[in-house]
Amino acid sequence: MARTPDLTDLNRVQEIFFDMDGVLTNEIQGYGEEIYRARTPKKVMISLINYLYADPRYRITIYTARHKEDKIITEEWLKKYGVHYHKLILGKPHYDLLIDDKASGLDSFISLMLKCKRL
Repeated sequence: MARTPDLTDLNRVQEIFFDMDGVLTNEIQGYGEEIYRARTPKKVMISLINYLYADPRYRITIYTARHKEDKIITEEWLKKYGVHYHKLILGKPHYDLLIDDKASGLDSFISLMLKCKRL
């Protein structure tokens, strides 16, 4: 059974990683500068990230499969839509399914945040 992360632990800084495409953007298909530039934001997720960012107990990392040569366009998109983060990591491996004891889908993350009364 998957372990539910405790985002209310006040004794340490919580490291939270967010994927870019499909989590912060509505679109996931295609790649390249023009396509990345045209992606539309998921405003609720951006608001959530910015809310967490403002709290010193959380460190926000954007973790994306975009290539290192896409760094500038990615940073421009994040700035354009006001996404606040501590670190950007490009080059996440491509996969069809991620099995990890700390992985959380969007629905379960939002449910967890509601349970913690963070939204």
